[in-house]
Amino acid sequence: MRKETLERFEQAKKVFSKFGVDVDAAIKEFNEIPISLQCWAGDDIKGFEGIEGIVNENTVVGNYPYAARTPDELRKDMEKAFSLSPLKHKVQLHSIYAEFQTERSKLTGKDWINWINWAKKLGIGLDLNGSFFSSKMMDDSLSLTSPNKEIRDYWIEVGKSTRRCCVEIGKALGIPCYNNFWIPDGLKDITIDRKVFRQRLIEGLDAIYGEPYSEEDSKWAIDVLEGKYFGIGTEHFVVGSHEFYVGYAAKHGLGVTIDTGHFREAEDVADKITAIEPFVSNIMLHVSRPIHWDSDHTVIENDCLHGVLRELKRAGLLKKVGIGLDFFDASVNRVFEWTIGLRATAKALLMALLEPTELMRKAELDRDYSTRLFYIEENNNLPYNDVWEYILESKGIPGGQEALESLKQYEREVQSLRK
Repeated sequence: MRKETLERFEQAKKVFSKFGVDVDAAIKEFNEIPISLQCWAGDDIKGFEGIEGIVNENTVVGNYPYAARTPDELRKDMEKAFSLSPLKHKVQLHSIYAEFQTERSKLTGKDWINWINWAKKLGIGLDLNGSFFSSKMMDDSLSLTSPNKEIRDYWIEVGKSTRRCCVEIGKALGIPCYNNFWIPDGLKDITIDRKVFRQRLIEGLDAIYGEPYSEEDSKWAIDVLEGKYFGIGTEHFVVGSHEFYVGYAAKHGLGVTIDTGHFREAEDVADKITAIEPFVSNIMLHVSRPIHWDSDHTVIENDCLHGVLRELKRAGLLKKVGIGLDFFDASVNRVFEWTIGLRATAKALLMALLEPTELMRKAELDRDYSTRLFYIEENNNLPYNDVWEYILESKGIPGGQEALESLKQYEREVQSLRK
């Protein structure tokens, strides 16, 4: 480690200590909180089923070359992003990323064995998302809410198989696996009978969750449901809205996923966390960066990212809420965007952990709001970057221009060979 980095770090520790912050304790906690990287950014949400002539209900814009074409290429690309991130990692998978020995509604742990072995090698966990899209069994934009019972029954089996796979993955790795369902069902224009669609969704979910985990299996799989305000092709009505899933989860002892891109622009996503947490069994956070809508731009440091991580820290939820990334942008190099998103999230996490929260909290409890506001503003001037650079160098991770050159070299020597 460079002498100047260590000297700045030691000085930063002294500054933070004046605000009651133990930097060493914050770094220890930083190293214990996993962030789950979304595999689907690496190939623009195509997956490995190999089904031709179907619509993808996820809008991915851009034509940057070198997308991963195989599971091995995808894993290699993620390893490169991990090498430039100081975080503890997990990986989020979708059903369509199984290495298929069967079809989607009949998946078992055998279809994930290469992912499991890879995760074991890296010492990381895996999370799973049921893929209720990109299939010949979609009825226009409908899966579990289709009027066609045969179609609904198929998607019920997809949900059941995903839950079983989560248990097998979690057991195999010894790390709990989040099982997230985002269901794109909805209608483009004015909808007359919303209730009938939501009743079908209730019946479908009841069938999927009708077989509760055993006490042993419940240690390894965590069920969460992800709502959305609107999507392309479902501008007027999304069946599985945020409110629907919060109600369903609270009633049935399930969890919810809060995606930072799935709300109206003016909504404060951070505020939702402690409003929901007392009433649901678990929360997962999907970190995205919307611009006007759920456009899934690459995560960067911004007010929303800082806001949700500070909220988790202030509420004591950083180790109780699963944190995953969810963005995809085919206009840029996909390994670059993973790396940028991981590093931005890492820095925001570190800043949340180093915030002098207790001083702010005491001022608030004392109703000394002037002092509270002073600390909130003074917090912006604390030497976070000196701690960040220390962490990078202590882990042998390049910063700044070195990291950029490492990514460009990977593009030249690995990705550009994909023809």
